[in-house]
Amino acid sequence: MTHRLLLTTLSLLVSCAVQATEWHVAPTGDDAHDGRSAAAAVRTLQHAASLVQPGDVVLLASGLYASDPATEKQEGSALLRLRTAGRPDAWITWKAEPGAHPLLRSHAWAGISVEASYQIIDGLTLVGANDEIALVKAIEASKLARKDPYFNTNGIVVEGRRNGADSKPHHVIIRNNSVSKFPGGGITALEADHITVEHNEVFDNAWFMEYAGSGITFLDNWQVDDAPGYHIVVRANKVWNNKTMVPWSTTGKLSDGNGILLDVTDQPATGGAGATNPNGDAVLKPATTGNDASTSTSTSTAVAPPPSAVKGKRPQWTARALIANNLSAYNGGSGIHTFRTAHVDIVNNTTYWNGAVVDYQELFANRSDDVVIVNNIIVPRPTGKVTSNNRNTALRWDYNLYPAAQDTVKGAHDIVADPVFVKVARALRDADFRLRPGSPGRDSGAAELPQPNDLAGVKRPHGKGRDRGAYEQ
Repeated sequence: MTHRLLLTTLSLLVSCAVQATEWHVAPTGDDAHDGRSAAAAVRTLQHAASLVQPGDVVLLASGLYASDPATEKQEGSALLRLRTAGRPDAWITWKAEPGAHPLLRSHAWAGISVEASYQIIDGLTLVGANDEIALVKAIEASKLARKDPYFNTNGIVVEGRRNGADSKPHHVIIRNNSVSKFPGGGITALEADHITVEHNEVFDNAWFMEYAGSGITFLDNWQVDDAPGYHIVVRANKVWNNKTMVPWSTTGKLSDGNGILLDVTDQPATGGAGATNPNGDAVLKPATTGNDASTSTSTSTAVAPPPSAVKGKRPQWTARALIANNLSAYNGGSGIHTFRTAHVDIVNNTTYWNGAVVDYQELFANRSDDVVIVNNIIVPRPTGKVTSNNRNTALRWDYNLYPAAQDTVKGAHDIVADPVFVKVARALRDADFRLRPGSPGRDSGAAELPQPNDLAGVKRPHGKGRDRGAYEQ
């Protein structure tokens, strides 16, 4: 009996492996083709999405993939909507053909909208319409009742707001992509769980949207299980020049434009401090007033208002998130921060000269619980501040390096000194934020929450001890 059961199981596994298919897409293809070879490629990404099954791989040829003008303004529109789920043993993968350089452009609400589980988006280039948009036109559009996705397009969105409480998207990997120049947010996850965002370049986003977007954002994490380990991972990304220039439609003020933001895992407040925007991520009445991000009206993120959102009480968030080995610079909001978020480890990141638009601090937790901030290098712009500490509980801060003394929150092993970078440049592709010999950040980090590799894949530790910041020398 056991032998027969084993043979049956092996047969099923082989059958599943055989059924996995490679699909081919090319701008020169034809949706009448079967898509099973490069010579018979289909033309549109959405047609390919209608063909995939668990375990399949979709390969994109070089060329331009653009959203359809006939459907761009529809509710929930995207160049590519992923609504067929994979399985734990059979993820669905979207990536470039070997050696190919596909370019995805969208004027819809999103470039890629991930609405199903077990998906991998790997090595794609997505570019938005920022180069086409005049700021004055975006401001005018923000005042209209009918919202236009042209001014609010997001790059990659894991979108759970349309899904029922028991079918939120989970287990999604977004890696090795370039996401830039979207008028809305760069990479955003809404009501989702088990999401990994790693090794991406996210830049020049959120300029023209009216919903206070950022480079990389997680909002209303929706915990789907009690599996151990990190449920949210933001690791080894380069994030720069994301900023907002259009006032947030709810408050009429500029807000956010952060590099990396984890936003709202607590339950909505009761009484007079309820949510003010459609995503429930800002408080109606701030604790105080002023430009300090810790007391601002909002540290929010949004895409469009959720269309026909499926209601359901969000479960209490008890899982943990990791933000590690990221380089975040020259963003209009913070380099990295959490707002009303619990259980986060912020480890070995480098932030540089953020907050120039809304004057947020470089790296901080705000109204958050159980946040660990260690081994980071934090360099504010000349008039900026290192951090803030507003109504946080169980905040651990230590082994951080910053160039100017601050009294907001200090660790016994903090170092106040110039980190001495190799090369600073506004375009992070041209910069080198590794540490020069003699830098106080070398070999002086904590062994707490050890990361196996740095942003560039170098093994940690490489010398006598662990380095602070995103790079291990």
